Amino acid sequence: MKKTLIILVSVVLVISFTLFMSVGCQTGTTTATTTGAAATTAAATTAAATTAAAATTAAAATTAAAGEKKAADFEIVFIVKADGIPWFDVERLGLEQAAKDYGFKASVVGPPKADAALQAQMVEDYISKGVQAIAVCPNDPASIEPVFQKANQAGILTFGHEGSSFKNVSFDIEAMSNEVFGQSIMTDGIKLTGGKGGYVASVGFLTSVSHNLWVDAELAYQQKNAPDFKDLLGYNKGSDRFEEKEDQSIAHDKILEYIKTYPDLSLVIGSPMTTGAAAGVAIEEKGLAGKLFFVGTGLPITIGKYLKTGNFGVGYFWDPYQVGYALGYVALNTWLGKAPMKGDAVVKPDGSKNPGYETLDIITNSNGGNVIFGTGQVRIDDKNVDEWYQKFADYGWKQQ
Repeated sequence: MKKTLIILVSVVLVISFTLFMSVGCQTGTTTATTTGAAATTAAATTAAATTAAAATTAAAATTAAAGEKKAADFEIVFIVKADGIPWFDVERLGLEQAAKDYGFKASVVGPPKADAALQAQMVEDYISKGVQAIAVCPNDPASIEPVFQKANQAGILTFGHEGSSFKNVSFDIEAMSNEVFGQSIMTDGIKLTGGKGGYVASVGFLTSVSHNLWVDAELAYQQKNAPDFKDLLGYNKGSDRFEEKEDQSIAHDKILEYIKTYPDLSLVIGSPMTTGAAAGVAIEEKGLAGKLFFVGTGLPITIGKYLKTGNFGVGYFWDPYQVGYALGYVALNTWLGKAPMKGDAVVKPDGSKNPGYETLDIITNSNGGNVIFGTGQVRIDDKNVDEWYQKFADYGWKQQ
C-alpha cells in the first residue's frame, strides 16, 4: 500500500511539472497554449471569466486537441476574384479578426483584374511558398481544380467560397443554401408583382456556378408556386436566362431591350449586383416605377437609393465580414484535425456563435466536394436599408 502511494504521488508530481513547463514556455495572448485540462477546469470554476481568458481557453483547447499542431503555425491565403474591390476588403476584415482571435496568420490577395488564369497562377505561387491552406473565390471554378489538386498533393489544404461545385477542397464555404437563396428571391418577386406578367433573370456568366444555381431554384419555385407567372425567355436551360458579364452597361442595354420586346415584363431578377443598378436606371428612364420591379442581389451602394422610393423592389446579399470569419475558423480547425460537422457552429473565443453560422449544414456536391452552408442571407428593402448603410460604414466601407 505504501509503495502504491509513493508511485501515485510521483505521477502527480510529474504531471504538475509538465503542466508548469507547458504554461511557462508560452508567450503572447491570442496564441496562449494553456493545456486543455487546465483551461477546462478554469472555465468550469470561474463563471465570470473575461473575454480575454475565453480566447486563451479556446486557443489552448484547440492546441491540446491537435497534439503538436499550434494555431501560431497555421497560415492561410485567400485569393479573391480581383484586388481592390471593397466587398473583398470587408471579407478580409472578417478573416483577419478570426486570425487575431485564434492566433494564426492570414492574408487576402487577388489579381489586378477578374481573370481565372491569373488566379490559378497565384495558387501555384503560394504552393511554392508552403502555406498551410489556400482559399479561392473563383472567377471560374474549373480553372482552379487542377492547381487545387496540385496543392493537395503538396499537403496544402484548399477551401472555396462561391465555388460550390469544387471537388478538390476540404470545404467550400457558402453563406447560405443556393436553393434557399433562389427561392427567397422568387418569393419576393411573386409578392411584388402579384404573380402577374412575366420576368427575365440574369447571370454574370453562363459559367457562374452560384448564379446559375440561384436561377435554377427561382425557375423551379415559380413553376411550382405561380404557374401563370412566366419566364419570358422560356425554359430551355441556358437561353432561359441572360448573361450580362457583370457589366452594368450591358445589363442596362439588355433590360431596355426586354422592356421593348416584352410589354408584360413586370420583374427583373438579378444574380450579379450590376443588374440591380442597371434596372434602377432603366426603370427611371422609362418611367416604370411601381410597374416594373427588381429583386436579386444588391447592396445599399448599388440599389439603396432606389429601394428608398418604396416602389422598386428587394435586395439580397450576405455579410462579407461574417463569411471571412467563418472561412478562417473552418480552415484552422480543419488543419488542426477538428473539421466541423453538420450541426456545428462557427464559434468565437468567448463562446458566442458567429451570426449566420450558428448551425452549419454540410453536403457533398455532385463532384464529391464538401460544401458548408450557413443561414446568413440578408434581405434589404426601404425599411431596413439605412441599418445596412451604417453597418457597412462601421466596416470601413461608406456606401453613401
